[in-house]
Amino acid sequence: MLRLIGAGIVIIACGTGGMIMARSYSMRPHNLQSLATAVQMLATEIHYARSSLPEACHRIAAQIESPVASFFTQFANLLAGHNGLSAAEAFNQSLQVLVDAGFSQQDVELIGQIGTVLGRSDAEDQLKHLTLLQTRLEQSRIKAEQERDKMVRLWNYLGFCVGALVVLMLI
Repeated sequence: MLRLIGAGIVIIACGTGGMIMARSYSMRPHNLQSLATAVQMLATEIHYARSSLPEACHRIAAQIESPVASFFTQFANLLAGHNGLSAAEAFNQSLQVLVDAGFSQQDVELIGQIGTVLGRSDAEDQLKHLTLLQTRLEQSRIKAEQERDKMVRLWNYLGFCVGALVVLMLI
């Protein structure tokens, strides 16, 4: 009886590990969509509202969900803090929030490219770069959805199969 309970615990633990890995693949398209929405909102703030960058970022953070909201809040706080940072430096420091949230290095590099433009050029040039970023984020989201479709099932099955294999090896 005790062996059966132990075997069940091993299978459930390995299956849970597989489900956690599968969840990371499920969250990436969602996070990229949130980021694309935030970029669109930033473009709107720049083009129509002509808001200052910290004010626009605070507005966006209030309307979007985390971890993207945390990124924009951090960026706005660094800009408004009057600590001598340029917009590009504040943007690059804020990217750490996205790294900590589990964004891939490729996604962070893609997003980081816009940091050099924000606050340095006129509104039209910034809009052009934001539109390009939005297109690239959409392409990344589509790839992430394709990867998710393959990898979620793989990790779910793999976790439980590894658990069953471990149990069989212990018996």
